Amino acid sequence: MLSSSNRYLPLIVLLLALTGCESDPDSSGSGGASNGVFDVVATTGHIADAVRNIAEGTSTKVTLLCGPGVDPHSYAPTAADVRSMASADAIFYNGFHLEARLHNALHHQFEDKAWAMADSFPTAARLDWVEDGEVDPDAPFDPHIWNHLPGWQTCVIALAEEMARRDPANGDQYRANGEKYAEQIGLAHDSAKAKFMDIPKERRVLVSAHDAFNYFAKVYEFETVAVLGIGNDAEADVKTMQTVATTICDRKVPVIFIENITNPKVTQALQEACQAREWNVKIAEQPLYSDDLGSEPPANTYLGAFESNVDLLTESLTKK
Repeated sequence: MLSSSNRYLPLIVLLLALTGCESDPDSSGSGGASNGVFDVVATTGHIADAVRNIAEGTSTKVTLLCGPGVDPHSYAPTAADVRSMASADAIFYNGFHLEARLHNALHHQFEDKAWAMADSFPTAARLDWVEDGEVDPDAPFDPHIWNHLPGWQTCVIALAEEMARRDPANGDQYRANGEKYAEQIGLAHDSAKAKFMDIPKERRVLVSAHDAFNYFAKVYEFETVAVLGIGNDAEADVKTMQTVATTICDRKVPVIFIENITNPKVTQALQEACQAREWNVKIAEQPLYSDDLGSEPPANTYLGAFESNVDLLTESLTKK
């Protein structure tokens, strides 16, 4: 599973050569901002939003690689992306092999300026990467750590500290903003717990296309069912589709969810399989935001996307 990233190493090297870029030794580690502007590359919208909140009131520049609706599992860098990474003062990424095709770039070409959010995620909260019911001892943990809000709070505080280390001139501002943003995440977490009290526990079954909500389920006491695995890089097979459909029908699950980064045809096929069993499961009217944010407010921010998910789940699973 992990070795698949190795084939993209020649691509990164070629792009570096073609664009005339190489990692700038002056922008590595704790060298500070270039030309008075702290130049940051973030791989996902969740991380970019965290950086923007932490950097509020400073001249920090944030470049996002995986924009709205882009699946970071399958994202491959463009020449422009490689140039951005080469010239950046820091590259902040998720880790736990979420950005599979960027693995070698982050661990080789740009290792000196790359920093993973996952390294600060609490050890006790980490979930194994499980595919087909089996844990691979050589695999990383489930990478969808932003769905565990208490753990993401810890990552945000660590991110603020890392930004302060790399750009000490703005260190106090980063730390203060990081604490403020972490408090906002805590409030969103408390609000979600209160709203989910309205959903009976037997109805807290979250059926999605790919297995992105395990941390969410652990924190908020949901059960997750998915057609695709954690990596979202496989096609739905007939056996899995039938197994999931049987579970939905047996449990009388009222609604299933489309995600913003997966093909809706997977969920539609699942609905048809349930209808063939004479269970009229509905598809939620709005998507869940899984591996990246939306393009429009409020889902274009981390907290906005999270709260949109909370409201959609609460509304969908409390309907009679």
